[in-house]
Amino acid sequence: MPKKIFDAVASVGEYTDRNGQTKKRYVNIGAVFESDDGKYMSLKLESIPVGPLWSGWISFFEPKPKEQSPSQQAHNEAKSNGYQPGSTKDGGFQDMSDEIPFAGMRGKMLNCI
Repeated sequence: MPKKIFDAVASVGEYTDRNGQTKKRYVNIGAVFESDDGKYMSLKLESIPVGPLWSGWISFFEPKPKEQSPSQQAHNEAKSNGYQPGSTKDGGFQDMSDEIPFAGMRGKMLNCI
């Protein structure tokens, strides 16, 4: 399976940060993949910038590691500790009665004011 080796990034304008410095605005537009045998690379574009602020240049950067949200971290911790959703002997449902709520009300008219 091809391996992602670079993010394809385009500069599409500028902005001013909170310190008053002008910085370039970058947009991830795709990725570069290397073949299994390392003989060739392929560029997969997800989007193409348009407008006068794009110079036509695409830069390639090593991918940054993805940051996980707190809920993803908690899920991974629970999974590494052996937690399996729905792994209880009753299929993950506990204390469920067979009664259907309001079943006795079927066909009766409720008076509401």
